[in-house]
This record gives sequence, structure tokens and C-alpha cells, in this order.
Amino acid sequence: MYFNQLFKVSAIQMRKLGVFNREIGTDSKMFVDPKLLENATEEFAGAKNDVIAHFSRVIVLIRKIKEEKDTDAFWVGACKSMRFKETPNTGLGCAEDGNDGNAIGKVLSARIVSRARQILPHVDYDPETLELLGVFTEGLGCDRISDMMVHILLPRFLAYTTRLTKELQIQKTMTVTYTGKTYICPQATKSQKPVILVPRSILKPLPVAADIGQALDNADLNERTRDAANKMFADARERGGMPTTNEMRSFILTRPSIYQQILQGYKRVPAVQYDFDFDPRKVSDFDPIASEIVGKPQIDVKGLNVEGRVQRCVDETISHLRQSIEDNRLSDVLYDDQGKPRKELIAQRVIFSIAKIFGKLCNVDVARESNSGPGAVDFRFSVGHKDRLLIETKLSTHERLKDGYYEQLPAYGKAEGIKNLILLIIRVTEDDKHLKALRESIALKSLPIHVIEIDAVRKPSASKRRSTTD
Repeated sequence: MYFNQLFKVSAIQMRKLGVFNREIGTDSKMFVDPKLLENATEEFAGAKNDVIAHFSRVIVLIRKIKEEKDTDAFWVGACKSMRFKETPNTGLGCAEDGNDGNAIGKVLSARIVSRARQILPHVDYDPETLELLGVFTEGLGCDRISDMMVHILLPRFLAYTTRLTKELQIQKTMTVTYTGKTYICPQATKSQKPVILVPRSILKPLPVAADIGQALDNADLNERTRDAANKMFADARERGGMPTTNEMRSFILTRPSIYQQILQGYKRVPAVQYDFDFDPRKVSDFDPIASEIVGKPQIDVKGLNVEGRVQRCVDETISHLRQSIEDNRLSDVLYDDQGKPRKELIAQRVIFSIAKIFGKLCNVDVARESNSGPGAVDFRFSVGHKDRLLIETKLSTHERLKDGYYEQLPAYGKAEGIKNLILLIIRVTEDDKHLKALRESIALKSLPIHVIEIDAVRKPSASKRRSTTD
């Protein structure tokens, strides 16, 4: 079950709005990346400055510490400033009974401040260094860095959640008061706790600020230090692996000259968002989108032979895809905010997710016939070895549409020993030059390939369409 299913809202709309639609009851392994806050917009515009301002206040205290003891008021104050309670349910660990984030308590905050005192003099007390605490400090993993960002930016997260709760028209809500302001949040079913929504644009599987290996790669190390780092990795490869986190951290901490180089490398590296379309971590929302499109179908395959089951599976997949595309529900998935068609991979992922649903109902195996990368274009529907069907999907804007018909699909079919072939074309623009060229070629020379066209060109809303009788 996904967030949209628990709260009975549209997965398609959540994707359009850029909200992370997380699977309930599992660990998504996605975290708020401080680096991505640099280019954040809407409620999070300027969030990077808030983080820097918080760390700057901590550094003022750290610089005045004389002893790391509870009798030193500045030590106590700095530790308290880096101590965070468990964050509310962020939707990154959303479960029906609630799932709070990880706290940074007295012991860990003291370790953080102590390590900061060690590092900061070597980087001119630059507050951005504290974003790299996961690189320098034991026990401060991605989860705690992420929760730290949520805590520092909680008013922004609450404002974002309030707006999205209203736009998604979530019914099960609760009022939250924080620093004198009132917010509206979805309410977890059993825990009576608020759920904090998170934009996908600031999430990463492994934040740059916590990746020790990447920190070393990005750093401008001198020749001697780079040679030492290369030797550490070479020795680890001889042992059959990579250096451990502790080995890499020890390497860094015993060479204070590296601190500044790591910080400069971190500042220089561009903020690159996670590709939820390619989605190597498989945390994206194509399955709930497919479930929304399909609903709860009832299919009776009794009396159908194996070939009939395969054909029924394909027919149902294409029928539901066509209906959803042509009634405009899928427009927000297939096009970007500027109205331009998005990459072919999106249509392929949606088709595959729909096909899996009908494959289960028809007892047909559905598989992607590729390396699961951005070039994935084929789907195989099969029962055993003989009754099989192959589909290739292309957008109408594809320059090699004719090659797909005359070369790619026949080659795939020959390689797989499959004769039942379909070329599925998604029409995404009024400019049909590639599609017309294919149609004209087929009129002169056709192959035993079934061509199916689905019109996905965006239509004006009903209120804006002119009557043909005017």
C-alpha cells in the first residue's frame, strides 16, 4: 500500500505536484539531501540559508568552548543546539501506526560538537562544514542528517504539507501548532500523529553530505594524499572489497589538510536530483499509478486457452492504457510542466506496471526485454515457451519510428523466436511527420506486425472547448 492509497488520493496528481508517494510499511531508503536545498523552490526557497544560519549560531558557541565539560556553558549550549527530538512522521518512513525519525540525543550531539571543534579550525569555521558531519562523525548516518534537516526546516515542511494536504483534498487530517502557527497535516490512521509530506526534488538515496567515498572523489587532493587514498582502495580490492566506512573516515581524520579540500569539493559538486523515472532504487510511483488506472478489475479467463490468456492480458493492458490516456488522466505523467512530452521511459514504465496487474489476473508472465535502463523498449507476454507476444513502445516523436517497425521489432522477434509482434505508438504531438512516414511506408510494404496507435495529444479542458454547432 502507498500513501495515496492509504489516504485515498490520486497517485497521478501526487506525481504532478511532485510529492513523494511512499510505500507504507517499508523503508524507502530516501533522505533529505542538504545539497539539493540549494536549488529548492516554493516553500523551500531559501531553505539552504536557514540551515547555514542554524549552523552559524552553533559555531558561535563552539568557538567559545574552553572545556568539553558540563561546567562549560558554551559546551552545553552547543550540544543542545545540535540535539534534536524525533521528527514527526515525514512520509519517508510512513506507516499506519506512525513512524518517527531518529533523534540526536545527548551522547551523539556531544560527539558531533567535539568532532566539529576538531574540524572547524582547519576550514576557517565555515558553517557549511556542518552539512558534512556524516562524513566526519561516527553514528551520524543518512537518516539522522535527513531528520536534522527536517527539524531545522520544520516550519517549511509544515507549510508545504498544509498546501499539499489542501490541494490533494486529503480528508483525514489534524491540526498542528508549531512556534505559534497552525498547520494542517494528514493524520496517520492508528497513531493519531501528523504525517509530514516531502517534495521528491530534495530526496536522494544517499545524500552527497553523507557519502565518504564521494567526498574523497570530489576533494582536490594533492598528489601525495591522492596516492595514499588510491593505495587504501587498492588494498581493499586485494581483500575482495571496498574500504570500510571506518577506514575511510580514519584516513580523513588523520590528515587535517584534507578537511578544506573535502569542503571545497562539496561546494563545487553540482546538486543533481534523483531520477525517479529511471529509478534504480525502485522507489517510484508507477505501481500505484497503474493501480489507479486499472481500479479493481474482474477477469474471467476460464475457458480460454493459453493463447487466449496472453491475448486477453495484452488487450486489457492496452485498453486501460488507451482509456486513461485519451480521457486525459495520464497527461500529467506523460508531459512536463511546460507541456512537452517526457521521455519514452515514462510510458514504458506505466505500461509495464499495468501489464503486471493483468498478467497476474490472466496467469501470464510479463517481463521487460531489456537491460532495465533508459533504452528499455520491449515487453514480453508469455505462458511457457510457445505462446508468447512481444510489444515495442515508441512515442510518435521518435525519429527512428520506421526503424522500430522494419528493423528493431523484427530483430527482437527473430532473436526470441516470437512471431506475434506489436508496435505500440503513443501520439504526443500534432506534428505527425514521423508517424505519417511510417504509415506511408506500411501502405507500400507491410510486415506481419500489428501497429496500435494511442492518441495522447493533450486536449483543452471541457470548459475551454468550442461547440461544433457555434
